[in-house]
Amino acid sequence: MAEEVKQGQFGPKKRLTKVQSIAVMVGGAVLLILPWFIQTEQGSTAQIIKTLVGVAGFCVLCAGAYYRP
Repeated sequence: MAEEVKQGQFGPKKRLTKVQSIAVMVGGAVLLILPWFIQTEQGSTAQIIKTLVGVAGFCVLCAGAYYRP
């Protein structure tokens, strides 16, 4: 077979270093928690932006966890 599949190898082929992955996860956690401390009116544009920042923080946190060594 031209393509052999290595068993037991899951996840990305490229990994971050330990320090890089920790920095990415901390940055994501800050973005996730930051909107909790910002007061906005319900239904305003600021609340939508605040929600999007929280979602982006969650995505960055998950990306850091996925690419960890």
